[in-house]
Amino acid sequence: EHVLTGLHASDPLGYLAAEQILSRMDGPDAPAGWRGGIDTNYSLTGGSDLTVRVRVNQPRALTRAVNVVGTLVGSELPDEWIILGAHYDPWGFGAIDPNGGTAMLLTLAESLGQLAAQGCQPRRSIMIAHWDAEEYGIIGSTEWVEEFRQELEANAIAYINADGAVSGGRVGTSSSPSLKGQILAALADVGYPGGQGSALDEWKVQAGSEDIPAVGNLGGGSDHVGFYTHAGVPSAAISSGGTSGVYHSNYDNFAWFERFGDTAFVYGPMVAKADGLVALRFANSDILPYSVAQYAIDVRTHVETLESVAEDRGVTVDLAALRDGTGALEAAANRFEEARAALVAQGSVDDEKAAQINRALIGLEKAWLDDRGLQGRPWSRSQYVSPDPFSGYASWMLPGLRYEIETDDPDEVPEWLDRYLGILVDLTGRIDSVTEMIEQ
Repeated sequence: EHVLTGLHASDPLGYLAAEQILSRMDGPDAPAGWRGGIDTNYSLTGGSDLTVRVRVNQPRALTRAVNVVGTLVGSELPDEWIILGAHYDPWGFGAIDPNGGTAMLLTLAESLGQLAAQGCQPRRSIMIAHWDAEEYGIIGSTEWVEEFRQELEANAIAYINADGAVSGGRVGTSSSPSLKGQILAALADVGYPGGQGSALDEWKVQAGSEDIPAVGNLGGGSDHVGFYTHAGVPSAAISSGGTSGVYHSNYDNFAWFERFGDTAFVYGPMVAKADGLVALRFANSDILPYSVAQYAIDVRTHVETLESVAEDRGVTVDLAALRDGTGALEAAANRFEEARAALVAQGSVDDEKAAQINRALIGLEKAWLDDRGLQGRPWSRSQYVSPDPFSGYASWMLPGLRYEIETDDPDEVPEWLDRYLGILVDLTGRIDSVTEMIEQ
């Protein structure tokens, strides 16, 4: 039992309890931005006569976290992995978060199992993982990534996340550059429920444009973080969402999902088909179909974003060298794309040569890894992407530079600029090396 006479502790309260406390506070008015939706006055302090007595019943105990990972073993390249995952521990009832994703992955697992039973086993292994303890700091998947980091860096081709992936009819996706092409291709080949076109067509309609909508960038707050920002595994998330308003509340239950989220239970299968197509196309390809040219396009966009952030904050930075560096990267990527297309057009690729090329392609994303990590975050090894360190959720691209800009410290920008220029040179060299393998 604690007696709180000032701002000494914090504890979540229900609406009615908060209303009773706030209505008795008579200190100075709180700023407008601090006021919530309770119909009462908001004060900064309670006044000298207000005492609040709080009883907290929060037992402390060790609880075992259990990850459940099923593997459809590849028929030819079992040590190369495509991983799909969602957590299964909820904040409350969890019908959307996470079960919109976990149920969808169970549907996909059943379908892949039926294909395998009919003799259609993938060439590479497909893993479907259900992570524990995501709501407690992304613990389950993080421990798994740390345990298998060496194998992941060498063998993992892609990780596709499905946290709360189904909650409505709005198509969306976020991805690392190298997976974007195959995700868009999969959405183009999956029909939209009740419509006359594909999921990609519907996405265009929802976006109000004939152009293909921009694929988003992965931020934080879910199980892709360890794969993408620590182990350097290209990652993505495909979803069918909506404005639920029930996030992390006890209204996130089956009744809401059945009445409002996916009333005919059609959007989950749509996402499962898209995820399945991406997984199978990577699993069965002779030469991995990474979108290599997308690296240069996206890096250039991220540089422009950093320049806009710097301008908005009144920070003077010169990132011209980094923007110029994307030119050589783009040229190398285009040469590779042409060489790969010519090789694939031949109809068959020597197994030993294909293995050498694919091993090098898996290594492209590793150009972004640096064991020094980011400012105050050595675990975050990717220099390409990280969660916003201040919110934990938003996506920061080229985060080493962005941190110096966001903290108004331009004196450190040149050092980070040199680091990023070195990464572009390394990535360009890796791409050129793959092209040379193809042309030999």
